[in-house]
Amino acid sequence: MGDDETTEHTRHWLRDSVLAFAAWWAAAALTTLLYPTVADYLPISLIWLANALAYGAILSRGAQLIPAFTLAALTWNIARGDAPADILIGTGTFLAVMLFVRGFARVLARKVEHDQARRLLRVPIIAMASATVFTSLGVWQFTDGIPDNALTAGLWLSEATSVLLFTPLAQQLLSPGPAIQRPLGEFRPVSGVIAAWTLTAFIVLAALLLTGRGDGIAQRWLPYLALTVPMLAVYMLPTAVTRFAVSGFVLVWVAVHYQVFDMGHGLVHVRSLLNGQMIIFTASLIAFLAIESVRSFETANRRLQAARLRDGLTDLLNDMGLASALRERLTGTPDPGHAPVIAVQVPDIDDLYTLVGHDAALGLERRIAEILRQTTGNPGLAATARLQPGLFALVPPASGRRAQTPAELAEGLRARLRSAEQEGQLPTGRLGLRVTLLDRVEHDDLAHLAPLLLMAARRAGGEDHEGFYRHSGRPMELIEGHRERLERARHLREALAGNDAEGRFLLYAQPIIDRRDREAHRLEILLRWAGADGAIQSPGTFMPVAEDFGLMPRIDRWVLERALEQVRAHPAHARLTEVAINLSGDSLAGGWLPDTVADLLERHAWPAERLCLEITETMLIHDTRAARRNLDALRAMGVHLAIDDFGTGRATFAYLQEYPVDQLKIDGRFIRRLTESGFDREVVRSTCALADHMGSRVVAEFVETDAQVELLGELGVDLLQGFGLAEPRPLQDGLAAIDPPVSTPDRRDPTD
Repeated sequence: MGDDETTEHTRHWLRDSVLAFAAWWAAAALTTLLYPTVADYLPISLIWLANALAYGAILSRGAQLIPAFTLAALTWNIARGDAPADILIGTGTFLAVMLFVRGFARVLARKVEHDQARRLLRVPIIAMASATVFTSLGVWQFTDGIPDNALTAGLWLSEATSVLLFTPLAQQLLSPGPAIQRPLGEFRPVSGVIAAWTLTAFIVLAALLLTGRGDGIAQRWLPYLALTVPMLAVYMLPTAVTRFAVSGFVLVWVAVHYQVFDMGHGLVHVRSLLNGQMIIFTASLIAFLAIESVRSFETANRRLQAARLRDGLTDLLNDMGLASALRERLTGTPDPGHAPVIAVQVPDIDDLYTLVGHDAALGLERRIAEILRQTTGNPGLAATARLQPGLFALVPPASGRRAQTPAELAEGLRARLRSAEQEGQLPTGRLGLRVTLLDRVEHDDLAHLAPLLLMAARRAGGEDHEGFYRHSGRPMELIEGHRERLERARHLREALAGNDAEGRFLLYAQPIIDRRDREAHRLEILLRWAGADGAIQSPGTFMPVAEDFGLMPRIDRWVLERALEQVRAHPAHARLTEVAINLSGDSLAGGWLPDTVADLLERHAWPAERLCLEITETMLIHDTRAARRNLDALRAMGVHLAIDDFGTGRATFAYLQEYPVDQLKIDGRFIRRLTESGFDREVVRSTCALADHMGSRVVAEFVETDAQVELLGELGVDLLQGFGLAEPRPLQDGLAAIDPPVSTPDRRDPTD
């Protein structure tokens, strides 16, 4: 601890000590003033607040207040004029009891695990110990010979009652943090009779105190009110209020005994007064146990409510907690009705847990949660949540002059996440975390918040930029768009099952021209969708849906089956040099691929060397080992392999090392401006050199002009494909466009 911290700690201790000293003196003085001693020869009040309040303060604040209370008791005894021996014995006894209170509380905390059990044991045992010590001291000081049994019992009950009532009250007032209380709206009287009974009890006590008169009837039934009222108050009031209510009732009850009933002098009359202490002690004990039981229920209930609203892994809000926070935000802002929400999603979180292990994945999510907290700056002004594994949300604080805009906050969050990835703080490296911003989340959106954020994150994953995805329209538009995707997926499944009422797949073909061999005929099989209205749609309208819903393997098998079937059945098949068919990443790593291809080649009597399967360099392959095994098996059959869209991936040459192929299809973006861009020409030139080294051929896509054709020939590209040469057409038309077979022996179909 530094010098400044030591000074600050000392200052706080002095302040608390002065307050403790003053509070003890005030309590002792008020007790003496309001509740006079039982008799001239017995200067002990039946209610002794000061000691009980000291025990509560020690339980709440610790042993640092013991010196202040000891000094207060010492000066009080001196001021009262006690004998030196009595001063030392009384003060020493008080010190010993305070040390016992502190030590016993610490032992109880170590030995008893349950908080409810600790609370139920702590104060009653302290009350018994304190009452026993001070009763023994009082009897020894103020009686001669054999102590009177009634006096002994009365003093014991008086001290124990004081501790049961006022020690928990002091502890409640001094404990850090807000007291747990039931909301006022939850409190309803059990019945009108109970409410009237409680009110009557206080009215009777007040009347007796004001009039100063009591009769035999009041003496008989008044003690029973002391039993019932504290019990009823526990269940009708918040526990924080109940302690005051019960303590106040007991104080008034004792005052009524002093002022209404003339006790006279002597031990006979003292017994009459002290006998009532048994009743008030019983009421205090019952009230204490009831309050602690209700408080335990409230604590457990509050914790359950908090657990329902918070995520156990990160201690952020969960989906219910975020919805509750948003509901308050939407009704409490100057511009109610909508609020922005930022989301972070970890793609493929289930696969990540399998890949890196449970502990590492949990560590990743905790780190993301910490970054969310750091981004908000002041957590009290923003709500952060973990809605489900891999999905986090942040509600920015309400707009202010110095507050960041939601877009600035989202950009800052994205930058922090990227920085954490680059610095290795996220345990799995580059994850492609998706950051999204919904500008206007409204009340009706709260029931669908997690799906909305997931849909926005899916769009973020499809965006080809480094920023975040921002949705400025109605969030429900995302659900409406998702419904359309679900409907499209249903149509695709129906078509694969043979039901084409809502649309069907069509096979198209586009020639691949060989500049050096005009007799060679190559076709790339392309897939189209014919809607129910007959409109032909390109793959871009349905392929993303098929990929998202895991339909690509079924579509790939459908294309392989139908393409080989139709090609083999057409008379022009004998002159067809090669059929090229695209494969998805899911199919490339699928265990079904080699056997299915071999079966189709055998069934349709199609030579393996006249089939080329194209894989896209940018495709996502989840299981690279399985993909490599499948490619090796296909090459062993004799099937040709090609890389489509070559040059656009992030690891082009590493890709070639992993998947050696027979053809490289240069992406069209390097062909469009070939005649103007020296960079594009160098890309094509280097690709041709690389293909020559590998023994592969190069195909140029998106060829549209004669100048491109000529320049590609100069660069060494012989296989050309593009709208400038031949547009895609239905497969049957593409096959029909092949010239009739030439009857020369060397061009005979080897399968005939």
